[in-house]
Amino acid sequence: MIYKNMKIFLDGMGLVLYSNEAMHYVKEGEDFLTNEFLLPEQAAKHIKKGDIVGFNIGTGGEFEIKIREGYPNYEISKQYPISIRLAINVKGNIISIVDFLWLLEWCNDVPEEQQIQVEEGIYHLTILTTKPYSGIWGDNQVIYIFMNRLKQMPELSWNGIPQLL
Repeated sequence: MIYKNMKIFLDGMGLVLYSNEAMHYVKEGEDFLTNEFLLPEQAAKHIKKGDIVGFNIGTGGEFEIKIREGYPNYEISKQYPISIRLAINVKGNIISIVDFLWLLEWCNDVPEEQQIQVEEGIYHLTILTTKPYSGIWGDNQVIYIFMNRLKQMPELSWNGIPQLL
């Protein structure tokens, strides 16, 4: 069963998920963002491949990430109406969740609390949020990430970094 809650503070304006084993080729300290993920067509290539996926939240701040298995039910979808769909191809069993700016200087040492262990395979990601009670984006904002296992990679039509705004 996939179930994890984590708090993460972001300096950048986005969140990135990647399969550790799929990204093993990136060297420690490499500027992956500039080299492979900054331009819309670069990001779209990775998002369609599913090795590393990211989305723009529009602000930095403190976020509560709630990772769940399956698809959101009607009540969650109604409470968190801002949503996007992505997919990730997990090789090995670990997904890391990092700040978009982490990609400026790649580090293989991701804190354990920012990782989740899942079975290897392809997962459809349904990512949902809403404006926090304070009315300030990034102020203890909740982001749900639902993961549903698929047999094959879905066709994704993103032409750049998706917006969760």
